[in-house]
Amino acid sequence: MHLLLLKVVSAVGMGLVLKHADARGVDRLPLIRINYAVAAALAFLAVVATGAPTISRPTAILAVVTGGLFVAGLLVWTQAIRAAGLALSVVAMRTAVVIPLLASVVIWRERPGPVQLAGVGLALLALVLVLRDVWRRNTTVTRDMSEIRPGTSGSVPSQTRPRVLGATFWLALLFLVDGLVMIPAQVFNKKLPAAENLPFQTVIFVSAFFVTTLLYYLGRRRVAPDTLRLGALLGAANLGNYLFLVMALAILPGVLVFPVMAAGEVGLAALAGTLVWRERVGAGGWVGVVLAVAALILVQLGR
Repeated sequence: MHLLLLKVVSAVGMGLVLKHADARGVDRLPLIRINYAVAAALAFLAVVATGAPTISRPTAILAVVTGGLFVAGLLVWTQAIRAAGLALSVVAMRTAVVIPLLASVVIWRERPGPVQLAGVGLALLALVLVLRDVWRRNTTVTRDMSEIRPGTSGSVPSQTRPRVLGATFWLALLFLVDGLVMIPAQVFNKKLPAAENLPFQTVIFVSAFFVTTLLYYLGRRRVAPDTLRLGALLGAANLGNYLFLVMALAILPGVLVFPVMAAGEVGLAALAGTLVWRERVGAGGWVGVVLAVAALILVQLGR
């Protein structure tokens, strides 16, 4: 259970850093580039400290592909946060667990036990409750803003008017990319040596760093003063996000990990939004948070 909790905390931490960076006007590409450099350095230090074996060719190939998906996913996520906000972007990412969840059931034939199945049910119910609460709050704000006519005393500045079509596009793209990003973690645990986990993580972030470096120099991006600090925080959270996912999948089947992870991340994101950004959470959202914790406990007991 502690691995799932660490995974959830890491993922929500990434979202908070990205939202803070966006609020301060930090250019996302230099931020993401530094993030991958820090994550790669931390993973490499862990490899040296643990004496992990050299990486095999199949693991290296999978890691390079995963690194490319990482870059695509993080760039899309930053744009989705800007277009639709942190809460809805986390909703899109966590509902994307249906993609690896289906892979767990259809490809790898995973079947949970009765207690674990109850945990999955609670996790899915928690996810539905929190998603419903977040979606209702955001659509209510959108409707209220759309009823205000430009030029009146209560008009909303053009830069804050909701861009529904653009937000929908980025949320849908985030759903697809984030679902695909989780598949390599399953492939690694099913087909490749568990001892290569840290080298696997290192190559992922090194390859992602090379891709973002190429994009950075092609675009000649401006580096804001806070980029290094926020990029380092993002990199540490990013490493934990995928490392703990792979470790959790080594202990628990994906059919358990993904729904519980999704409910936990959406619930914690709602809680963080309330505490940090003063976002409102309804009764359904709080019930969802409690159910997500209960789901984590049931999954642990079912082991």
